[in-house]
Amino acid sequence: MKTLKRILVSATIISILMTAIVGCSNSTTSNDTSTNSTGNETNETDSAKNEFPEKTIEIIVPFGAGGGADISVRNLAKYAEKELGQTIIINNVTGGSGTVGLTQLSQAKADGYKLGYFASTNSNDNLLFEGITYDVDSFKPIIIFSADPHIIVASKKSGITNMEELKAKAAENEESVSLGLGGAWTSHDFLRMSLEEELDVKFKRVVYQGGAGAVTAVANGDCDVAVPFVSEAIAQIEAGNIVPIAITSDERFELVPDIPTIKEQGFDYTHVMWRAIVAPAGTPDEVVEILADAFEAAYENPEYQEAAKESGVFSKLMVGEELDNFYLVNHEKYRRMIESGIE
Repeated sequence: MKTLKRILVSATIISILMTAIVGCSNSTTSNDTSTNSTGNETNETDSAKNEFPEKTIEIIVPFGAGGGADISVRNLAKYAEKELGQTIIINNVTGGSGTVGLTQLSQAKADGYKLGYFASTNSNDNLLFEGITYDVDSFKPIIIFSADPHIIVASKKSGITNMEELKAKAAENEESVSLGLGGAWTSHDFLRMSLEEELDVKFKRVVYQGGAGAVTAVANGDCDVAVPFVSEAIAQIEAGNIVPIAITSDERFELVPDIPTIKEQGFDYTHVMWRAIVAPAGTPDEVVEILADAFEAAYENPEYQEAAKESGVFSKLMVGEELDNFYLVNHEKYRRMIESGIE
């Protein structure tokens, strides 16, 4: 069993986490507002429910524009705007494998006007990165809207076209095959770990800021293999710039029907990552309910479902008590995986 080494975040990154003002991808508007005290908690929460939302809502995406996280959130936000009657801006706050943006979110005012993108492993970031102050209790999940598999893609230069060839080349020498990741200790990295276990090989780990960066490196021949989400790889696949090897779901995906699963190629292996929208802990229940209802309605919109499918997002819905319970169960699953190495 392999044991994870804790990853040190430099003093520079910590400084960024605490003090940097990170620009929006499409807006720099601040959502901070003052709070009027009435001395009556019931009146305040009733007022929040009656008036929310009164202004623009911001969603922090802690990865770069054009990646799977960014694409999936923008799709959902477009239709949620119609339900909420307010603009939703996307703020790409990159750095620290997603921890810069999530630190910013955890320190935000818990009023529903600043939300964030969240994925399977993020509640355990404090176990993976030194200096991270947020944990599982720092956020309130609102909706899970996707559970995405990855696609394993190779550069034309590598000569790899299927899983057997990938295994054979990686087995020649330790780290003889470079594998590009869309962030350290993200779903990409946990896929790498479990795939190494399945194939009994060791890849050369190369970290990029987002899956789109890893795909570009593969297309340029600077990296042998990457494990992006469908949404991050589809354009380069259609352009013929990279070689799709396999998809990590149980079944083929209709958007890329010619890409076989790993199971089809003789390996008992699957891997998916869920995507969610969360709020800072302490956000009023009434506001969470309004947001959850709006995002659920957006999710159920047939136009959103078509847009999600076309962009390579695998739809999955979870809200309410079911989501609250799943959030904690998933946290424990990854906590055990991190602390013991790999299941």
